[in-house]
Amino acid sequence: METSKIKLMNACIVGAISAVIFIIVLTIAGDLYAPLKKLLKDAHYHHWVGKGIWATILFVVVVSGYYFIKKIDTGESTTRFMRALAWTLIFGALTLFLFFTYEFFKH
Repeated sequence: METSKIKLMNACIVGAISAVIFIIVLTIAGDLYAPLKKLLKDAHYHHWVGKGIWATILFVVVVSGYYFIKKIDTGESTTRFMRALAWTLIFGALTLFLFFTYEFFKH
């Protein structure tokens, strides 16, 4: 595969990892700190829309930053990044599940 395509693929994977972590942190922080959720709702009609907008901005910034800064890529790094994305998604889903389960039983 061409180096530029590998770089773009790796940049998108790194951007996705960043966006997933950002949304998880923002979801938990918004649930624990009500003014944050209210700020997102007031600015973007609904707090999930706000998270999506900010995650998209973060994704674009990280992808473009990684793509233009990173000099050398190999196919091995793509495999590593894909594994990192998979684990990030698994741990993120588990984190949100455990957090909301705790919140449910706490109240």
